[in-house]
Amino acid sequence: MKRLALVLVFALALAAPALAGQSPQPGGQALSPDVVPAAGLSGVAGIRAVRYRFVQALGVTPAGSFRVDFAAGPGNKIVLVRGGTPVFRALRLTSMRWASRSVLIRGIGLASGNRVHFTALAVDGGRRDVFRLDWSHGAWLGGVLTHGAVVIH
Repeated sequence: MKRLALVLVFALALAAPALAGQSPQPGGQALSPDVVPAAGLSGVAGIRAVRYRFVQALGVTPAGSFRVDFAAGPGNKIVLVRGGTPVFRALRLTSMRWASRSVLIRGIGLASGNRVHFTALAVDGGRRDVFRLDWSHGAWLGGVLTHGAVVIH
């Protein structure tokens, strides 16, 4: 009996270095491989990280006052008012392209009662924020803000 106990202790002593740093896994599954520094840990091919961005703007340009608010209801996310009369409002946003301090928004809106394809550009330029709205027949309104701000996060 003493001999069997010595054999078991000796076997465990030999196996200890091989098992060091590993916790027992149910079902005998191996641990994941060690992490190797500088081995391309910035991302995994085919995996995309979701980043939530938003723009909120309220201001006045030489062309009129405008509002960009993604939290507003349908038809009110982008609104341009000139002389107290709504000149443009976005009905549907179809795409957004983000840069670090700007966003280019495309969609369908109403201009003077007609459905038009539009492109809106909002730039968070610090002291010189810009908002510009172009629609399908070549007209555009906007410019550098005289009052208000564009905030992009």
